[in-house]
Amino acid sequence: MTAENLAALIAGHAVLGVVLLAIVEKFLPMVPSSALLVLLGMKTVAGPGDLALMLAATTIGSSLGCLGLYALGRALGEARCAAFVARYGRYVSLSPARYDRLVETYRRRHFQVTLLGQTIPAARAYLPLPAGIFRMAPGRFVLAILLGTSIWNGGFLTLGYVMRLGA
Repeated sequence: MTAENLAALIAGHAVLGVVLLAIVEKFLPMVPSSALLVLLGMKTVAGPGDLALMLAATTIGSSLGCLGLYALGRALGEARCAAFVARYGRYVSLSPARYDRLVETYRRRHFQVTLLGQTIPAARAYLPLPAGIFRMAPGRFVLAILLGTSIWNGGFLTLGYVMRLGA
């Protein structure tokens, strides 16, 4: 799919399309979200109002995706989630060793890791799992995800918008 086709698909579904795209990106991280966000900034943001709307849409979608992964971690529990990652993690670049590092970090600093983790490219896709496993308070989880995702999404959307202005 070309950038133009993706932009047309998103434009055809407006803000709802962007929200859905952000949700799917959390479960199938095949295209780096940074590239996707820059593309959205370039193709869908015509001014500051659009930038705010796209930031809200991508943040809501990413946060809903994170909540889905959080719920999965909560439902699976520690033992089943580790077994699931060992069996299927390779399909989404999540090795058991990476998963173990994420778990240990979460044991120490739930909120900080959740917030800052949303600004780290590879980790941001998987960090909600251990938050659910260790039953991080849902309100604190949502706050951390909203803040961290806003920082990540806002930076790349703005970069795309600025690139569009300079083109």
